[in-house]
Amino acid sequence: MKLLHLSDLHLGLKICEMPMLDEQRYIFGQIFDCIKNDPVDAVIIAGDIYDKSIPPVDAVLLFDEIIDTLSEMGLPVFIISGNHDSADRLSFGSGILKKNNVFIGTDIRDSAKPVTLRDKFGNVNFYLLPFLRPVDVNNAYEQSFTNYTSAIEYMVGLMNIEPNERNIIISHQFVSGASVCDSETIVGGTECVDKKVYEPFDYAALGHIHSPQQIGSETIRYCGTPLKYSLSEAKHKKSMTVVTLNEKGNITIETPVLTPLHDMRKIKGTFSELTSAEPSDDYIYAELTNNSDVQFAAAGLRAVYKNLVSVSYTAHSSSSAEELLSAQNTEEERSPEEIFTDLYKMQNGGRELSPVQQNIIREIIEKIWR
Repeated sequence: MKLLHLSDLHLGLKICEMPMLDEQRYIFGQIFDCIKNDPVDAVIIAGDIYDKSIPPVDAVLLFDEIIDTLSEMGLPVFIISGNHDSADRLSFGSGILKKNNVFIGTDIRDSAKPVTLRDKFGNVNFYLLPFLRPVDVNNAYEQSFTNYTSAIEYMVGLMNIEPNERNIIISHQFVSGASVCDSETIVGGTECVDKKVYEPFDYAALGHIHSPQQIGSETIRYCGTPLKYSLSEAKHKKSMTVVTLNEKGNITIETPVLTPLHDMRKIKGTFSELTSAEPSDDYIYAELTNNSDVQFAAAGLRAVYKNLVSVSYTAHSSSSAEELLSAQNTEEERSPEEIFTDLYKMQNGGRELSPVQQNIIREIIEKIWR
């Protein structure tokens, strides 16, 4: 059985007010072509379908296109909610989708019962464990866990997996030992999960971390994002993960490379040097080496680099935050979350919010912005 492992689509994400939907639609066209050329038997999407808990309409429509295309291919699809998703919204229509072999896991109380597929080697059991916090397990099962490892371990214990069959867990958590990007800083390490909780499974399809990597064993794996979403990912080689399950204990993994419509990269030089270069539609982080501020630097650079993300200075930092904000399209109405994110960047030298901080802000906004 051959599986395609994807995660962290972040549909609807904007980079400095520049929508990424065209990029996301393009990369899925590439993924669909790969499936047609080298068929798989099922698709896994391990969380963070959307970038926001209340996604824009265009993002929802794109996800509908993706699911519709996979369904037309006759592929079972296994989806879980991530920390960026609203579980309630993502689960809408799950009953109807289930009848079309699209399985959406958003409630931890459903994770103990697997969805089972068969091939010539027997059963393959898929356990859909959405993103969770210890408090979620405590509320659902009247427990008192204070750390993530114990909470996940408890949930795995409820699954009563059949050791003689092949078992797949789909999970969206920080696993200890993962190499994280700048935007994925873990506050105090409190969200870390020990990899040992995933060892009973033949394959752990993980989401949450944006760089593709294995954690210890090659069968405990993050597939990473299909696109670059921050400067810290500029040097990543994005790919999709294809897992072939033969008889139990015999697994092979391939990572076909994905090529974006427009790359994301950092350029460095004087204002004159950078504006004399060939025009580019890539997503650009520009670092100026001028000894003093360049007036209207962002506007000048944008004439050459249509998708300019930010401008910073090597020699000094007095205007870096202001240039970061001026590189944005301020005419478009921004959400409360985006406004707060901009303010945070301006006050912290352009540093991104961590996923934990983003989640806290989203929860607060959802409570008060109604």
